[in-house]
Amino acid sequence: MGKISFVGMKLVEKVQVDVDRFPEGSLLDLARAHGIPLPCDCMEGNCGACAVKVAPLRPETSMIRLSERERYLLLAVGKLSPLQYRADTLPDHPPLWRLACEYRVTDEQIMVAFD
Repeated sequence: MGKISFVGMKLVEKVQVDVDRFPEGSLLDLARAHGIPLPCDCMEGNCGACAVKVAPLRPETSMIRLSERERYLLLAVGKLSPLQYRADTLPDHPPLWRLACEYRVTDEQIMVAFD
């Protein structure tokens, strides 16, 4: 079973959400369904406002790789350096920054940090 822990300046305390695969849902969709105020503007992966830090809670958790669109936008808004942009395509190097509107929720255990 997946578990997502949300921490952020707009939260009084950490919020944990248990998920059994959120079909066809993004991290942003899940947060909104649970009243978690993740920042967002366009909800389409065009602006970068929903960039959040994502870290696995278990070392064996495998992270989904960035899409080309997500990689490009995170580079454009300064969340990825050119070196990180290239490294994120390598196995075992999950990216720290993700777009909440593009990140597909699975049964992994992650922590999501946002402003």
